[in-house]
Amino acid sequence: MKKAFCFAMFMVGVFAYSQTKQDKVKELISLSGVFPISKEAEKEFIFSYKKKYSHVPDSAWKSIEQKVNIDELINKVVDIYANKFNEKDIDQLLIFYKSEVGKKLIQNSPGMITEIQESTNNWGMKATQTINNDLEKMGYLQSPPPPMAPTK
Repeated sequence: MKKAFCFAMFMVGVFAYSQTKQDKVKELISLSGVFPISKEAEKEFIFSYKKKYSHVPDSAWKSIEQKVNIDELINKVVDIYANKFNEKDIDQLLIFYKSEVGKKLIQNSPGMITEIQESTNNWGMKATQTINNDLEKMGYLQSPPPPMAPTK
């Protein structure tokens, strides 16, 4: 039993070590949830066009589907990550995203992004209102606007 466990651990180590940098980046992207690596995304993209152009027969879509390949985009995203992070960085990020706190970040990110966007919009509207109100009180916002001072 002990030998089987040691062999299994050895094989896990060999597999992890034998991963190329690109494979590690793909795993990182997949774990982080930043970019959905999926053929389903490709299918959904094409489906949205099929729905939009419902008058186009299926026979026309067959040739188009062969030309639209998400692998191009995936490889570009992998290259972007690979250019920004060295292999040691990627290994450390993989460890993080596999940890409990990494999983928690992944799980909470969509909701956090929504909340941050809402807070940003609310702040922007409030700041705009404050600026406009103050400028109006100071007499700078009039209809029609006052003439501009000559510039030198």
